[in-house]
Amino acid sequence: MRAIIIIPAMLAAAFAGWWNITAPPAYHVIAPPYAVGPVPGAVTAVATADDYIKTHLTRAPSALPGHDDIILQEHLGRAFVTAMDQWIWRVDLATGKAEHFVRAPMSPAGARLIPGDDDRMLFCATRLDDRLYPDTVTPGVYELHFSTKEIRPIALRVPLPPPIAAPKPGNEGSVFTPQDLPPMSMKDLNENNSRPIAFCNDIDISPDGKRVYMTESFDTPGAASGTGAYAEAVTLAHNGRLWQFEIDQGAVRLVAQNYNFLDGVLLDQSHATDGQEDSILVTETTKYRIDRLYLRGPRAGQDQVLWQYLPGLPDGLDRDPKGRIWVGFIKERTPITTWIHANPWIKPLLLRLPRSWLPITKPTAIMALSPDASQALFYTHHDGSRVHDISVVVPGKDRIYLPTFDRENTGLVSIPYPPAMQP
Repeated sequence: MRAIIIIPAMLAAAFAGWWNITAPPAYHVIAPPYAVGPVPGAVTAVATADDYIKTHLTRAPSALPGHDDIILQEHLGRAFVTAMDQWIWRVDLATGKAEHFVRAPMSPAGARLIPGDDDRMLFCATRLDDRLYPDTVTPGVYELHFSTKEIRPIALRVPLPPPIAAPKPGNEGSVFTPQDLPPMSMKDLNENNSRPIAFCNDIDISPDGKRVYMTESFDTPGAASGTGAYAEAVTLAHNGRLWQFEIDQGAVRLVAQNYNFLDGVLLDQSHATDGQEDSILVTETTKYRIDRLYLRGPRAGQDQVLWQYLPGLPDGLDRDPKGRIWVGFIKERTPITTWIHANPWIKPLLLRLPRSWLPITKPTAIMALSPDASQALFYTHHDGSRVHDISVVVPGKDRIYLPTFDRENTGLVSIPYPPAMQP
């Protein structure tokens, strides 16, 4: 009888000790229940009957590892790839041969060519998983000069953001205009009024090359991509921010905050005045959303959820020669994640379990939208048998390239444009 009492007590004590020891940091704040609805009918209506990626995929034979983004220069017969091994690779598009080009300060991620300049690109450098980096390097926006292989920092610090406040009525988060938060000189940033960038995920550049927009998916200590983003995906915390850097003026300002894991960013061609963007598109990856943030004009300071309950985790955004928007879904949406977000009481347990215990899905997908992002034009699901973790779709002249954020990937993956989507 005594053993019957003692053994359960010991088990309860052991469980309580484990529960306390494995408690996640206090900054991992779990969001309220989030009900994920059915996939929009407009997406399912344009879905392919077959697995278009599986039947049409081509993999250029090379040593190129998994990667986040591709700078495609078909007119020069080359591409530069931001790879997971911390290198930027150069790929010969004619032969498929890939070689190390230059080592980045941290793991390179989202990248863009500087408009009108074939010799320079900007890219994000950030932490990956739990890798250790020297104290002398910082996440941020960097510039690579192809002809010299020189890498120099463009933006490494941001102003201390204002306290999180309730969004404006009808808004999902907070969008700030220059009148709300004026730009701040980057020369004036110091230890008292600013902080280092925590996580540079993706960027886009204005057509005149003067403004760079950067998504900072979250800013918790040691913020990292890959498995380092697991807690953010579970909690659905609103730690995402969008920053704008005025390169010619040497200034920075906060554009938006209080969003969930901002990732892809794309200037909105359908809303522009005097050659300057009035709005910008972003993905809230772990909420399966694409939003429009209004920067200027009559709706300045507002947001608009363009697409929600998407069939997967929307990652990067890019445009093809016709202005159509392509979306990469790094993972498909699963019934278990839908259930978890609707039942957040389970999340404290999930945050305590080893990540290796959790199932990893392989299916991925891509989607195309009209230039104003109002219509779905194409969607295809891939079962993950040939490629998984598609981070973005990079459109070329005759093919679209599929960067895959997967350590086991090799080579440059591409597919021909679907017949109805020929450029």
